[in-house]
Amino acid sequence: MIETRKIYWADKLGVLSAFLCMVHCLTVPILLAMGVGFITNPIIACLFILIAFLSIYNVTRGRRTKPLSIFLWFAFSGFLVSIVLEERAEIFEYGMFFFSTAIIIGHFFNIRRCLRR
Repeated sequence: MIETRKIYWADKLGVLSAFLCMVHCLTVPILLAMGVGFITNPIIACLFILIAFLSIYNVTRGRRTKPLSIFLWFAFSGFLVSIVLEERAEIFEYGMFFFSTAIIIGHFFNIRRCLRR
């Protein structure tokens, strides 16, 4: 029972982090136009990466079923590559949204699986 609560908490953190990352990415152009410059600080991107990593690690640690683990790590890897290469091509900006959405979906599937226990 305790393991289920830990996973459920990590899923909530992962969903919240990925959602906030998407909101951040959508609002940066508006905030930059308003003169708010601190929002583009690379520390913010590192924070989203760290939170996503920790939540996925906690969810997939000791997991017996592999497909969801593989899906979450694939989404995280794509998210990481998209953030690193964001300045190179526009496709990576869309990749960040796509992979953030994939992380959210993966966490929702895990929440649903935990609730069935």
